[in-house]
Amino acid sequence: MALARPAQRIVSLAPSLTELVYTAGAGARLVAASEFSDYPPEAKRLPRVSSAGAVSVESVAALHPDLVLAWEDGTRASDIDHLAALGVAVYVAHARTFDDVPRLMAAIGTLAGTDTAGAARAYSQRLEALRRDFARRKPVSVLLEVWHQPLTTIAGRHFMNEALDTCGARNVFADLPGVAPVVSWEEVFRRDPDAIVGIESAQGEAQFRALWAERGALRAVKEGHLVYLQADRLQRLSARTPQGVAELCAAIERVRSGAPPR
Repeated sequence: MALARPAQRIVSLAPSLTELVYTAGAGARLVAASEFSDYPPEAKRLPRVSSAGAVSVESVAALHPDLVLAWEDGTRASDIDHLAALGVAVYVAHARTFDDVPRLMAAIGTLAGTDTAGAARAYSQRLEALRRDFARRKPVSVLLEVWHQPLTTIAGRHFMNEALDTCGARNVFADLPGVAPVVSWEEVFRRDPDAIVGIESAQGEAQFRALWAERGALRAVKEGHLVYLQADRLQRLSARTPQGVAELCAAIERVRSGAPPR
């Protein structure tokens, strides 16, 4: 995609894209964003024009943007088509791996006329350092929980599994089909992971631990290897992703050493 001139009025339809616009040095040009665009703090003040369900196409058009950033896996194709039919330039972002982040940074930088090379380099260097640090550590098997009732995990080629790999851990359900499969309790007990990692999968850490306390026969529960992490740095692909991976790796390392995660 190419624009006649750098975008001056940008609308973001995903929280991760909102973060990347700020990372690209174009945050001052954002005129609206999606629901849950809460980082950096100034993003909270932007008008909301989309939610997980749909885009308010009329609200977007009324802002006269010269660029709309849409997320392929989170924006309905019909909304993208509607915006395009109104003459709005829409960039559809696709990202499912860590390496997609610097590519998106560069794409947004090109569209906004900003230099993202430094931010992309810092992002890649931080991830590479984590890979080196944990490359030869003892493997740890993990159940990655994104929802508890029904019990939902992440499978396949997904950046959250990439995060576990970076930390020298493996997802016990990585082999399942789909992206976010629901798993049975019988299968959880059969695979009996070393640790259970909840990515903001309950209404706070206390509830997360209380729910798992009911499954005391699991090795991870008996040994206190229950890890609860905030979602935004792990479920959003952004410049903050290495920070979230570092927090995950630190928790996995405490499991590896035999100490209960803090």
